[in-house]
Amino acid sequence: MTANHPVAQIHLDHISANFKLITSRAPGARRMAIVKANAYGHGVAEVAASLTDANALAVARVTEGMELRAIQPDKPIVVLEGYLDAAEANACDTYDLTPVIHSDHQLPFLQPDRPFWLKFNTGMFRLGFELDSAPALARQLSGKNLQGLMTHFANADNPDHDLNENQIQQFAACCEAFPTAPRCIGNSGVILQLPRGQGDWVRPGIMLYGGSPFGSPLSELKPGMTVSAPVIAIRTLTAGDAIGYGSSWQAEKSSRIGIVAFGYADGYPREVPEGTPILVNGKRRPLVGRICMDMCFVLLNDQDQIQPGDHCTFWGEDLPIDEIAAAADTISYTLMTGLGPRVKRVFSYQ
Repeated sequence: MTANHPVAQIHLDHISANFKLITSRAPGARRMAIVKANAYGHGVAEVAASLTDANALAVARVTEGMELRAIQPDKPIVVLEGYLDAAEANACDTYDLTPVIHSDHQLPFLQPDRPFWLKFNTGMFRLGFELDSAPALARQLSGKNLQGLMTHFANADNPDHDLNENQIQQFAACCEAFPTAPRCIGNSGVILQLPRGQGDWVRPGIMLYGGSPFGSPLSELKPGMTVSAPVIAIRTLTAGDAIGYGSSWQAEKSSRIGIVAFGYADGYPREVPEGTPILVNGKRRPLVGRICMDMCFVLLNDQDQIQPGDHCTFWGEDLPIDEIAAAADTISYTLMTGLGPRVKRVFSYQ
């Protein structure tokens, strides 16, 4: 039986190769691999198991950390958003999770011996203590199990942005109150193009999975996934026939259309415009018509040898995810994490 569902082939060997690139770009730094949001949609259990050389794994929320601890009993797990209340603080203790403390409301729940990171706001204005609170925090937290200090770049996707240097300098000044604490500042953009901001720890996210933090494909990164879906029907249109909702695409001549089982309920955004490439037997063919909940349409060439059950590729090998994201006026993160539960993950180790 031919399965009628999209497939995301997860290239664990590519993710491992991207991790090695991180090591070469930040040779003196420890590496905190970001595996939040189900490893950016790639499958956290399998990805985490493949990152044996990571010094720590990081997730966004306590519940993610609890689930990850069940399959990673020994690796340090950092919770980037920290805990929200006493119950989550207790869960960090029970499951041996290392929270990031970023706000006054978290301090009363900090367990005496529990390891933690401390985050400061240097210009992102998202999470983090203000810089002028550093001396008081250093006194208040003296003797506690501080693992290090963090901040986050607001413009790492633009290495020449003036705020980057400002954030580096402000963070360095803040760290003077904690002279022995390791520093963690380098995300994917910093690792690749802003080495002076890397710090003692780097925390790669999107580049692990082959996505570019700069929005355009990078040849040195290997795709973490290849997403494909089966053709379920082929129609021949005559000149003047229009296909799909709104009759938005009309055939100018006799045309063959492949109906493919991949729609916005699977994670192919409705905003992807006509003309976006889809690979048919390795050849680029244009998307036509409106994307439906469960399917979309590709304009076939007269020479294309394809039949129901054959798969078309939407991004991955030979079709960079960053190119498709740009066509949809979004970023690769949203495509990776937006894949729905109907997309079957198949794991490839070589």
